[in-house]
Amino acid sequence: MTPEDQPRDPIAWKSGLLVFFFALAFSVIIGRLFFVQVIEGARYRDLAKKQYESKVPLRAERGRLIDRNGRDMATMMKMTSFAADPSVLEQPELVAQLLAATGSEPASVYLNKIRSAKGRFVWLARGINTVLFPVLDTIKIRGLIRVKEPKRLFTHGPLAAQVIGTTDVDNNGLTGIELQYNEILKGKSGFVVMQRDGMGRLRPGINPEREVALDGKNLQLTIDLEMQRVVEQELARGVYENGATSGTVIAIEPSTGDILAMASYPSFHPNRLDQATDDAIRIRSITDQYEPGSTMKAITAAALIEEGKVGRLDPVDGGTGQIQMPGGAIIKDDHPVGQTSFQGALEQSSNVVFASLSRRLDDRVFYKYVRDFGFGIPTGIDLPGEVRGRLKRPNEFDMSTKSYMAFGYEVSATALQVLCAYAAIANNGILMQPRIVRSIMQDKSDEMTEILPQKVRQVIRESTAQELKEMLVAVVEKGTATQASIPGVRIAGKTGTAQQLTNGTYDRKNYTASFVGYYPADKPRVAMIVMLDKPTASIYGGQTAAPIFRRIVQKTMTMLKLDVATQERIAASHVSDTVVVPDVRGLSYATADSVLHRLGLRLDTVGSGPLLLRQVPVQGTRIERGQAVRGEFQQLALTASRPSVVGFSLRKAITVLHAAGYEVRVLGSGRVIQQDWTNKTCIITAQGP
Repeated sequence: MTPEDQPRDPIAWKSGLLVFFFALAFSVIIGRLFFVQVIEGARYRDLAKKQYESKVPLRAERGRLIDRNGRDMATMMKMTSFAADPSVLEQPELVAQLLAATGSEPASVYLNKIRSAKGRFVWLARGINTVLFPVLDTIKIRGLIRVKEPKRLFTHGPLAAQVIGTTDVDNNGLTGIELQYNEILKGKSGFVVMQRDGMGRLRPGINPEREVALDGKNLQLTIDLEMQRVVEQELARGVYENGATSGTVIAIEPSTGDILAMASYPSFHPNRLDQATDDAIRIRSITDQYEPGSTMKAITAAALIEEGKVGRLDPVDGGTGQIQMPGGAIIKDDHPVGQTSFQGALEQSSNVVFASLSRRLDDRVFYKYVRDFGFGIPTGIDLPGEVRGRLKRPNEFDMSTKSYMAFGYEVSATALQVLCAYAAIANNGILMQPRIVRSIMQDKSDEMTEILPQKVRQVIRESTAQELKEMLVAVVEKGTATQASIPGVRIAGKTGTAQQLTNGTYDRKNYTASFVGYYPADKPRVAMIVMLDKPTASIYGGQTAAPIFRRIVQKTMTMLKLDVATQERIAASHVSDTVVVPDVRGLSYATADSVLHRLGLRLDTVGSGPLLLRQVPVQGTRIERGQAVRGEFQQLALTASRPSVVGFSLRKAITVLHAAGYEVRVLGSGRVIQQDWTNKTCIITAQGP
């Protein structure tokens, strides 16, 4: 029998097939192991690390903000943030309740964060001061992670809040300087790799991988903190007293462009950002533009004098107080100035004179001066959100544009642009770029990068600036701005009153009132603008904005290190800004309020009733104008509580008693020194003048 004819061994055939399949399976396993350990090894090692390692961020310290004298304005403090690993977190309801006790969020919010988390790390609460909630430092719950983090602290609360700006929970700048210089301030965050134990808690390993955080740099601002405080107080007072919607004050050093104070009202508290409105947060000084009104006349005067078209004492004619423009529009003065000097026309703020004189200037020449003073272009201040204003080009002028621009219409500017123009006049005709940051400093070292003042251009000759100074001083001493004057101190400035555009037409109810000036006029240290939006007590800048300017000067003179004689004169003028409180007892609310208002005082009421019975401070007390007199009103009726009229004048005492329903018998004359009661009759004894 041949080999081919021999029957095959079924056992050998099956054994061979089995060996083949085992070899194939082994090859697949070897191939898979090679793929997992060699080709995909790095990926699986990373996945394994994530089971027992966690990369924890190391937050960089944000740089400090200090004022020009080295006082802190914004710093950092250590806070505690809480996170969780939802996969191992125990007692999530308890964690949520404890975090809710801080008042940041309700417990349901924290529970929702835990239950909706998709990874093994979720932030629950950031920046909690555990000194106030010590229980959060003592709880030990598996899966709860504590991280010490720096948080922005605004040292003086709302002071200079709009300029400083705000940060988010990760200390990134959102507004103001915090946004403008965010890259310099924030530094660079690092990280450290932590080991996770069986309880899910993070612990540092041996020689853990880490990247050190680089802290941000510090900024020294040009702001004077104490001047800023006075400016904000007086601005808030001025807005209240004049019934304005809002207000703005900026103070600048003319020779350097340093912003000494910048405030808008209403403002906000940077630590309560959720309660702030957009109106309160924005820096109105650079974001809001308006028609400047009569403050523009100084710019027109500069162009006329520089071009030799008119001299300071040259005669001009204001006529009957109105002129008709080529297009048919009529320009009027509040009161005709008639024949006067060019300086006199500025003193009395004659629209007619300036509209007429502007015709002596070529359109392009006038445009050049207005633009060179900084209108229609950003000032370049190192703050976010600045607008450029609106300045028509000569090819956009119509027959009346130049005449209206001459006294502040058909041109729009920010408060800062107007102030910088006046600062240029104060600086002998040199326009400086305004700045808010003075130097950049490396933390924990003496390294400093100073930001030098930047000259923009020479706008007018020094001789022209001196002529304008004398004209502006006359405006304060005997013109429309006498309420800004301080005896013995030369202040140069100009008032502005401008109708506002509403739906494309000028509204006779809504005005912008302003005053801009500089002092001391002969050696200017500060230029300042005060602007009120929609004042109701008066529409005129001389009656609303100028007194605010004066009070700020009086209260900040010691900060400027002026000569002793000037400081003494300003200090003496501050006394003259006080008033003796009158006796308003026995008067109705309307009468008492009217009497106090005429003296520059306010009436704060307590209680209700027809007549004011008690007042604080008492009559004869000397207090600062603008302060409040607290008046107590009572319902008068025949009750056991009989009104006391001792100290009242005889007439007021009788008025009060009759209003209460009592009959009155009078003994003597003058002021009441004693009162006695008989049923429904009050016997009052009076004596003296």
